[in-house]
Amino acid sequence: MTDASKSPEQVGKPEDTFLATASHEIRTPLNGILGTVSLLLETELAPAQREYAEAIRMSGARLLDLLNNVLDYARLDASAVDLEVENFCPVRLGREVIELLSPRAHAAGLDLAVRANPLPMPTYSGDAGRIRQILFNLVGNALKFTQQGAVLLDVIALEEGLKFRIIDTGPGIAEADRKNLFSAFTQSTTRDAFNDGGVGLGLAIVKRLTDLLGGKVEISGAPGLGTSFDVFLPLAKADMAPTHDLPKLEMTVGLVGLPAASTLAAAAALHGASVRTVLINPSNPDVPANVDVLLIGADLREMLVRSFASQKPSLVVLRPEDRGAIDRFRSLGCAGWLVRPLRASSIAERVFVVRSGELAPDEPEQKTGAGHVLIADDNPVNALIARRALESAGFSVTVASTGSEAVETVAQMTPDLVLMDLRMPVMDGFEAMRRIREHGGRMPIIAVSAEMNPNIEREAKAVGADGVAAKPLDAEALRTLAINWTIGAARREGAA
Repeated sequence: MTDASKSPEQVGKPEDTFLATASHEIRTPLNGILGTVSLLLETELAPAQREYAEAIRMSGARLLDLLNNVLDYARLDASAVDLEVENFCPVRLGREVIELLSPRAHAAGLDLAVRANPLPMPTYSGDAGRIRQILFNLVGNALKFTQQGAVLLDVIALEEGLKFRIIDTGPGIAEADRKNLFSAFTQSTTRDAFNDGGVGLGLAIVKRLTDLLGGKVEISGAPGLGTSFDVFLPLAKADMAPTHDLPKLEMTVGLVGLPAASTLAAAAALHGASVRTVLINPSNPDVPANVDVLLIGADLREMLVRSFASQKPSLVVLRPEDRGAIDRFRSLGCAGWLVRPLRASSIAERVFVVRSGELAPDEPEQKTGAGHVLIADDNPVNALIARRALESAGFSVTVASTGSEAVETVAQMTPDLVLMDLRMPVMDGFEAMRRIREHGGRMPIIAVSAEMNPNIEREAKAVGADGVAAKPLDAEALRTLAINWTIGAARREGAA
């Protein structure tokens, strides 16, 4: 096999190949552990059993964070990093990072959102993959140390480039710790290293990548007052029109009874879709006439929920543990529901659907999937976890264990979604996607890989992937991914 015919995971220096192989071989069984535990936690368990399963999940998540940082640091240390310049939308890039980290925020009960200024945001030229890695580490670090509240990612256009600001409501960082915070294997004394399970590599990676891009990173905040990281990057604006990554809804949404952090997150998410938000005092029973849809906090008293829902189409905003109360809120008149953290694409789509009257009060559109999913994965444990998770959401599932089997399956039946593992025997996922597209397959294909870096993501999209997902994916994240892609594909076909 020549280099030209090899996948990105097979090309490179020996140390790069070793790191890619080690990453895959370690992450694959870890995906099995975390996926199995996520399914186990959705079953009926005794309190002690649930406590043990949660301990496994938390330990596995810490191990995954440690693995990611060690491998990323080793990769940066092992070879020169080539920069790839491409045009990209920084707001869309930020939302991709938020989507990837939403399951982590979901599990911690935290709100997570992107805010942008201005909108529409100019398009820039730069290494989007490295910038995504910087943001992923900083937002992930903020989630790790934030016990309650929110993490916000601000995207700010400057004359001389871009600024990303990551704000959290965590414990803050003492002044004495800031000088060495970006050194490898350094931990803040304010942020408990023993409780978070890290070794101090995440911020060192951020510093090295920011320096590589010619930028700088700064930190502010104080113990007890949260932390803010600012990343300045000297990027040129691309010669392209500003992009709109969300539909322009031009409507007004009222926010009533939401926690302060959720209010910030909802306003940030809706702002990108040209939605005005207004705060409504729960003690005032009358909703302003210009409000089109209400987002109602789940902690409001039932009589207030019923009163507000009777005046305007309403969505109730639930904590993850409140899912069992969905039927009760429907009986109170809510047309649908959203689960924190609020995703920009989901919230924009659902407020539009509710306002248009397409959503019946008893329609469980957020919970179940419809359609057929092809899973291509040579690991039987991972394939089993993915199949069980998707079947529990209402999908029918077919499993292929090689790339060639996936190509044959698509030729015989047209799935609504393909989840394509990139490393498989006989034929890898890159070649399988290329052949599916060559044969006219138009369904969404999501490349799934335990080894994530900008080159792999770029190459996967070049041969036909619509998106890329990193292992491990827990059951909830997998279901959300499948529902979003199949609903989106159906809407695009309907509009065509």
